[in-house]
Amino acid sequence: MSAVATHPMKLVGPWAGGYVLDYHTVSSIPTGDPYYRFDTKRTELGELLYHLKYRAGANPSVTEIVDTLGQFLGTWNPPIEVIVPSPPSLGRPTQPVVHIARNLSERLQIPAIEDALIKTKPTPQMKNIQDWFERQRLLAEAIQAGPADLRDKVVLLLDDLVESGSTLRRSAEVLLRDCGVKAVYALVLTRTK
Repeated sequence: MSAVATHPMKLVGPWAGGYVLDYHTVSSIPTGDPYYRFDTKRTELGELLYHLKYRAGANPSVTEIVDTLGQFLGTWNPPIEVIVPSPPSLGRPTQPVVHIARNLSERLQIPAIEDALIKTKPTPQMKNIQDWFERQRLLAEAIQAGPADLRDKVVLLLDDLVESGSTLRRSAEVLLRDCGVKAVYALVLTRTK
């Protein structure tokens, strides 16, 4: 296993239990250079996720990320039956959180249900919406229950990056209220500061 060091933090929300494994960045200092605007230092997990999302470093990054998730889940040990990736905010050819969920599913031999939550319309990235009420309105319109039958299942809701938690919270609420799941456990790779 090639798990990386993490610093888990509890996440409070409408879930039975939740954690974020680490911060995404350690520091980000303006350089004054228009081509290299910030000198950003990331946590080890933050760097892996950054490469997966933006540098096409998928294969080694996914393996190390899944090793890290597997190791943490082995110590936390929530009674999960299925993995549900949080709906991505941006359209990409390969969605990092879905890619991670598929690999984690294979590793744990627990199904990943990609159509449990659907995005009915595109939204801007929530980090760019400062007004909390506007975030809630946009997410309530956009994130809905998908066609998957999850009644009475215990779900691991997986996300790659959290800032305010609005998307994660909306996703958990839809799973609990509209999908009829028994319980949701939330697990996020990194968070912003």
